[in-house]
Amino acid sequence: MPRNKTNDHFTSEMMTKIPLTLCSALGLFTSAPSFADSTSAGDFLNSLPISPAPGSPWEVTGAASLGLAKGNSDNLTYSFQLLGTYEKDDNEGHLGADLFYSEDNGVATTNSFRLFGQYNHLLNDRFFIGTFGSFLTDDIADLDYRLDAGFSLGYYFIKNDTTKLSFEVGPGYTWEKQGSTSDGYFSLRFAQRFEHKLGKRSKVWQSLIITPEAQNFNNALLIAEAGIDILLTREWSLRNTLRYQFDNSPAAGQGEDDLLLLTGLSYSLGGFPEAAKSGRMTLKPQSAGPEPIQMGWSTTTGLTLSLAEGNSDNLFLGLTFDSAYRQKAHETFLAANYGYRQNDGDTSADALRASAQHNRFIGDKFFLGAGMGYFRDDVANVGYRITPTTSAGYYLIKNDETTLSLEVGPSFTFEEVGGVSDDFFSITAAQKFTWELSDRMTFKQNLGVILDPSDSENHIFTANALLDTDITAGIAWRVAASWTFDNTPAPGRQEDDSTLTTGLTVKF
Repeated sequence: MPRNKTNDHFTSEMMTKIPLTLCSALGLFTSAPSFADSTSAGDFLNSLPISPAPGSPWEVTGAASLGLAKGNSDNLTYSFQLLGTYEKDDNEGHLGADLFYSEDNGVATTNSFRLFGQYNHLLNDRFFIGTFGSFLTDDIADLDYRLDAGFSLGYYFIKNDTTKLSFEVGPGYTWEKQGSTSDGYFSLRFAQRFEHKLGKRSKVWQSLIITPEAQNFNNALLIAEAGIDILLTREWSLRNTLRYQFDNSPAAGQGEDDLLLLTGLSYSLGGFPEAAKSGRMTLKPQSAGPEPIQMGWSTTTGLTLSLAEGNSDNLFLGLTFDSAYRQKAHETFLAANYGYRQNDGDTSADALRASAQHNRFIGDKFFLGAGMGYFRDDVANVGYRITPTTSAGYYLIKNDETTLSLEVGPSFTFEEVGGVSDDFFSITAAQKFTWELSDRMTFKQNLGVILDPSDSENHIFTANALLDTDITAGIAWRVAASWTFDNTPAPGRQEDDSTLTTGLTVKF
């Protein structure tokens, strides 16, 4: 009978997929926030107590995010962003663009593009005058285009080394085509921006922009954002953003508001400057060698949440748990992963997997093991799969920074696939690799196979890889990829599933 087995026993390192829509809203979505209404990573660098970068007054920052799932779940999300900021004497400005896109089973759920720019001239330490322009198109909201341009007068209520708070107001003009209707009118623009550095490596920021029609305040667009930036390396930073957009005169059949939860990585072309002299404060991480693989208990938990509500209605929730206990004579591994995604009320992912294994060493590298795996996947029509296993294994490499092991053994599988229950004798085999690249980076990879000796056409292959980059001692940014092939899936289901994911993990 057809079966849709997955390698429950050997996928403890795999993360569930994240849509990117930044939303994907991040999205996963996993993506970086819009820079039009917030301070850039380049501005953040310039505001820190480090040596100024030589040369051009321009700072250029780019950001991108990607989420992918193919197979029984078919999702694609990505975002691209580019921002250039300028600061020299009494002049400041920025130019940028962002693109957000996501689709679920071939249907676009997010598709927007924006260009923006602003130039300010400081009249004194607090007052400034400026001019601005922006272009926005959003297929999901049935907005063919919206073009805003105008002038502004602003004031910094707070302006010091750690905190900035400004307000601005000014007249403008708006051209737009929404729901096949073109219009043009005088508008006003009210803007408020806030940022505060939490320390040498992080800051929070918030912005609010309201653009009403000058003669009809019932026709207004509001964009509010809040987020946190965390510096990872000399060039890279992590962003998490909540973005809310409200249009009280949307196109016919469209909703008034959209909410996006975003997360992602950004890159600064110039990077952070070196310290001017020994002992000077700097953000550039110091290089260090890899730390030994931890003995005793080590546990990693992860939470991924992406959300889009309004004209695009998406929810993704990912939970991961990995724990290992290592001693000279034995080791124990526990793992659980859960992923759920909903698009416009339809569930496109709902899977839970868990596993436990205990190995006893015979000598320094040989070991005997016993374990249990559990798997459930509503989309793949797997009601349950329980797999007790025994195995014999050998560490080809085993030192403080690197381990490479092979194992094989008999198992038994109890399952319900496509509403039909079955149980059968099976054989499992696996290859596992761990490498501590540095004190801040860890790479893990594994391959696995489940074979049914009574049916040569019934087998499953899995491949997983992940890279963790520490943000702090207890928080890491994870990039993971996985692939599963089952040549006898449930009726109406596909043979292979692949995912590309990113997200935060907590280690203790």
